[in-house]
Amino acid sequence: MNLRALLLLPLLGLAAAQTTATQTTTPQNVPPQGTVLPAPVLLETPAVPEPVTVPAATLPARLDNVSAVLSAPRSVKGKVPLTLTLKSNRAAAVKLEVPRDNEQNCVTAPTVRVLKVGSREVVYPKPGQEPRLCAQDLRSDTVAAKGQVQYTRDLDLPAGEYMVEGWLTGFADGLRVKVPAQPVRVTVKSN
Repeated sequence: MNLRALLLLPLLGLAAAQTTATQTTTPQNVPPQGTVLPAPVLLETPAVPEPVTVPAATLPARLDNVSAVLSAPRSVKGKVPLTLTLKSNRAAAVKLEVPRDNEQNCVTAPTVRVLKVGSREVVYPKPGQEPRLCAQDLRSDTVAAKGQVQYTRDLDLPAGEYMVEGWLTGFADGLRVKVPAQPVRVTVKSN
């Protein structure tokens, strides 16, 4: 209700009292004619938003005593086969859970970024491309103590010279983790 309506409310009561003045009895809740009524007091409670606790975006942690090696042929025609090998130097096995990546064509691992040699131009994932909607399942792997696990995928790149950066992102030991590998140089020849 706005302020004008609240201020006019007592006047409506007066008008009603005048129309009933012809009656012999006046209702008890209507003041006598000519009485000035106090203006209603508006109690405004300031709207204070409740504090919302938003969890801070946690950066992936490094997975101690686990390293990654990315490998690919130096020169290739057609699709580029990539292999990411995780090697564990831990005394106990490590359980990994790797999600599908919406920006990596729904592949679980390895996550890659491809740069054109001689520039910082990113050719994969394509800049500005809409991410795909992927199933939200997790690939589960266990890296044995002092063991290893491999992830493979193919990339379809046009002819050219590229630096391929690769890493594993997922969950291990209850934490979000990232295990980076050294980039590899690849030459894609035309068919």
